[in-house]
Amino acid sequence: MDDLTNIIDKSLKDKLNKNLPKFNSIFENNNELITSKLNTKYNGRIFKHSAILLILKKINDRYHIILTVRSNEMPSHAGQISFPGGKVDLKDKTITDTAIREAGEEIGIKNHELEIMGYLDICMTGTDYLIAPVIALSNDKFEPIIDKREVSSIFTIPLSFINNTNNLELHAKVFKGVKREFFVYNYMDYVIWGATARILKDFNEKVLT
Repeated sequence: MDDLTNIIDKSLKDKLNKNLPKFNSIFENNNELITSKLNTKYNGRIFKHSAILLILKKINDRYHIILTVRSNEMPSHAGQISFPGGKVDLKDKTITDTAIREAGEEIGIKNHELEIMGYLDICMTGTDYLIAPVIALSNDKFEPIIDKREVSSIFTIPLSFINNTNNLELHAKVFKGVKREFFVYNYMDYVIWGATARILKDFNEKVLT
């Protein structure tokens, strides 16, 4: 068992926010907001509310994070690396419900196979999503069942890889005439970037360091 495993086992709950994050918390001037359960309107843009499940699974006594490769048939972010999760639905009572429901649809995980530990800060994307990261431990009995319509495959990434800051790269690209910077992790044959990389970076800084 390594030091990062000890951190997760001993102090994960102490390092995460226990309160449900609010989607409007990332905006400075809350008076301009028109907020509903499904989206937030700000400065002429409508941000869709969503939640992901960052699942920690112990493999050979060391924790890994479960990631998915989105199906090429998906209407948005096709083929990209992401966490299981998706958009808030009106039937969801909390963002935790959203994360578990969407993850269940994508990789077959059930509520009783999870222990919810806390939350990271809301992540805003350039594609007009507000993402609430929900952190959870999976039990040993969880075996993924993939919905191929949404997920082409899954893989796990060890905490030691995320914790090594040499593995984090900062890239820049011009998109629609605007230069954008974004983080990238290259793990084996997988290129992890965008919001997924930012959430992994945030998890490392808040929990593992």
